[in-house]
Amino acid sequence: MRPRRGHRVLSVALFFLLAVSLPPALPAGASTTGPRAAAGPDLGQGDWVGVDAADAHWSDYTVDVDLTVVKEAASVYFRARSGGADSYMWQINVTGAEPVLKKHVWAGGNVSQVTETPIGDVIGPDALHSSHHLRITADGGTITTSVDGVAVDTAQESAYATGTIGFRESPTEEATYRDLTVTAPDGTGLLDDPFTTGEPNAFGAGTIGADGLDLAGASALLKPGNQTPRLRTEFTLPKKVAAARLYASAQGIYEMSIDGRRVGDDLFAPGWTNYSDQVQYQSYDVTDLLGRGAHAIGAQLAPGWYAGDVGWFGTGQYGTTPALWAQLRVTYTDGTVRTLDTDGSWQASTGGPVTSADNYMGESYDARREQSGWAEPGFTGAGWAPVDVQPGLASKAVPQIGPPVRVTGTVRPVRVTEPAPGTYVFDLGQDISGVVRVRVRGPAGTTVTLRHAQAINPDGTLYTDNLAAGPAPYLTAAQQDTYTLRGGGTETFQPDFTYHGFRYVAVTGYPGTPTPADLTGIVEGTDAPVIGAFSTSDALVNQLQSNITWSERDNLFSVPTDTNARTERLGWAGDADFFAPTAAFNRDLDGFYAKWERDLIDSQTPQGIFDNVAPTWPAVAGSGYGGGWGDAGVVIPYTAWQSYGDTALVRSSYPAMRKYLAAMEAASTDLILPASFAPAGDWMNVDQPTPADLIATAYFAYDASLMARMSAAIGRDADAAGYRALFTRIASAWDATYLAADGSIAGNSETGYVLALHLGLLPEGLRAQAAGRLVGLVHAGGDHLATGFVGTQWLLPVLSATGHTDVAYTLLEQTGYPSWGYEIAHGATTVWERWDGILPGGGFNPNVNGNSFNHAVDGAVGSWMYTTIAGIVPDPAHPGYARFSVRPQPGGGLTRARASLRSPHGTISSSWHLTGKQLVMDVVVPHGSTAVISVPSPSPSGITATGGAHAGTPADGATPYTVTGGHYTFRTAVG
Repeated sequence: MRPRRGHRVLSVALFFLLAVSLPPALPAGASTTGPRAAAGPDLGQGDWVGVDAADAHWSDYTVDVDLTVVKEAASVYFRARSGGADSYMWQINVTGAEPVLKKHVWAGGNVSQVTETPIGDVIGPDALHSSHHLRITADGGTITTSVDGVAVDTAQESAYATGTIGFRESPTEEATYRDLTVTAPDGTGLLDDPFTTGEPNAFGAGTIGADGLDLAGASALLKPGNQTPRLRTEFTLPKKVAAARLYASAQGIYEMSIDGRRVGDDLFAPGWTNYSDQVQYQSYDVTDLLGRGAHAIGAQLAPGWYAGDVGWFGTGQYGTTPALWAQLRVTYTDGTVRTLDTDGSWQASTGGPVTSADNYMGESYDARREQSGWAEPGFTGAGWAPVDVQPGLASKAVPQIGPPVRVTGTVRPVRVTEPAPGTYVFDLGQDISGVVRVRVRGPAGTTVTLRHAQAINPDGTLYTDNLAAGPAPYLTAAQQDTYTLRGGGTETFQPDFTYHGFRYVAVTGYPGTPTPADLTGIVEGTDAPVIGAFSTSDALVNQLQSNITWSERDNLFSVPTDTNARTERLGWAGDADFFAPTAAFNRDLDGFYAKWERDLIDSQTPQGIFDNVAPTWPAVAGSGYGGGWGDAGVVIPYTAWQSYGDTALVRSSYPAMRKYLAAMEAASTDLILPASFAPAGDWMNVDQPTPADLIATAYFAYDASLMARMSAAIGRDADAAGYRALFTRIASAWDATYLAADGSIAGNSETGYVLALHLGLLPEGLRAQAAGRLVGLVHAGGDHLATGFVGTQWLLPVLSATGHTDVAYTLLEQTGYPSWGYEIAHGATTVWERWDGILPGGGFNPNVNGNSFNHAVDGAVGSWMYTTIAGIVPDPAHPGYARFSVRPQPGGGLTRARASLRSPHGTISSSWHLTGKQLVMDVVVPHGSTAVISVPSPSPSGITATGGAHAGTPADGATPYTVTGGHYTFRTAVG
């Protein structure tokens, strides 16, 4: 907890195991161990505690709702628990010969029972899509149902006795709901929601419009109350402390404090995982916070990914009640260790200042509700009651293995405008992930609203159309924070339990006129160390590098997200796969990838397919495919091994990777995968689609080649031989299927030729012809690219590898549509999702459900910039830069370039500059590495070398120098 402001946590549960030395009369839950107590957390002790949502305890009640089936069906959850995974779901379905009431019993996220009752005598064929009234009464084990006042069914069900309500539509279904009431048997109203336009949506998904709550392709459970509670306890340490360590985790997100002092500096702990498989815990050294005497521990919780919104699927995808686990282990100077577990004696309050929090929707904070000293010993404030003991995930707890999310920087506004009276729009000049810190002074009760967006409309107001995602009617990320002043002086607000993707902030309700000094952008993200740097003489190329690194920085947020703004922000496997080599040049992602690969493995189906997003959750589990998406399960361990030199991730992932290759082979026919295995195709291509089965099969071959290399690296020689043979067979099948007699490739797309050339699928004699066809397509497009996500990553590398670096530079420096320069010319500070996010004729792309202005994937060109412009080329046979090449290829309008990379052996540096006709190269090779430096001169006699470098035999117009650690300079004439 930051002491400057309080925090409330909604329905959350806290498990807290406190290992401390206590007086002889131990409080409830305490245990004692001797001086040789085992180190580390004891996951088997303690309760998970928090505050239950009231609706979770609803038992007997009647649901009344008016509904209209727009497409196929309308479904109502009742007595629902675990985000609907355990529930009854009654559905009016109009897809058959006559409408039916389909009664579903869900258990563990799967339908365990379905029965049908025809209702054609109530809903006629001319009224299938008219408004109808549905009443469901749950009275003990008897459930009665009526439609339009006519009793249609009475059922006896005993699976669930309590739970909340909600609605559900599958991806092909849509319905609207109005005038919802929930009534207890004694007539007490439990809920009354007419779904009025302009009122907040009390459910986890859908959009409220003139026809009520419109829901399609999502589950929408009633948002539980009490999701941002505070929890606290007090204890006494009677002896001198030698060491203390706090372990903590959560179903949800948490911040903890000891005696009012914040523990740690990480945010969004414990991070996002598939909580049904694993939940991470953190470890903090808190020795400096504890001593002899009285102490208090406070915990502030929020829904996070566990109970808050996930993508466009709504809230409660993993559960409805967040939960926290923690353990404080204190060792006294005499060597003894004592423990205190959380239990029902802990106190909880839902009256804190954080009144709501959601990653997508925002955070609301009412400073008038702050309670000074609530996390300090001796506190006696009102509104606290015993916690609720809840089920937890102790058996799923695993230590965090990647870097945490932290504040990684700040950005100051470059301008403030007032497009409407009282609306102040701050431009940070940079798209970021995070929040803002606002400084304000005004009367108590004044509410300041902060709205965030990536772009602005021509009139200066926020452009928010692109904050929606999912099937129509979409779910929009509000990205809105509110702060209600306590009054009495200058106040500062910085949200803790939400984050946004934005460049612009609209401030309303501000007392007075804010200045740029009153607002600061707070950059948040996974704190992965920066290890790479790149710059040139060209401002456009430098801006592109900045855009790439910012998109990477903004989309490393516990998982590699696709975008940072709209209701998506998911760990899309394809995006991470395509961008991985560039990402690894810029940052040390060894631990990050190890964690996320674990998420991918958790997503793997019994058949072996990695999901297309990771972490996954019950609503989307098992929806994986290849063509670059599920293939991330193979590409990520390979990239980590090549970049950092460690086979640990290869070894731990090997069984899962083998299973994936076997699943691909099983899904193929004569080694050709069907189009359904790559439904995304070459996503976001420019009117030049590539056959999906071609892409899927090419990636199958790619995976086999990577598996051959990884198998050999870990001593699995027989497997390596088998995968090499598999690659050869797939390549042969691919050629027979997609390669025509005239050398053209099916689809005749840039991406098709890029895949064939980069992945080695073509006979050697056809490579030059294929490269010529690729170049021809580029020229035919006016020297513009037409590739989507799949092809863009390798387009420039293939051009350079086939002798067309000049064409690659033309694409790099292009400013017309489509190009990276086009985005920059239109003000981009990060990489866009669409090449035409802003249309060539002006205006935003009308396809708002996919128009992110911060999408790292097309920044995959960054690896070519490092390897070709700067010339730092890894050697696949010597991972981790134990051996590498330096062979820059100056071109375009560049007159200088510089790059550095902190490898496992030390910092590699390569720079060059042109002065007239003279090229000067400057190279630093770390000790422990060997480098082959290629100077573009056909003879050593034309080269001046320093640093003790000795020339080898010239080849291909260049002279090689094989060197070890040192600093080397070369001068030669060019042109």
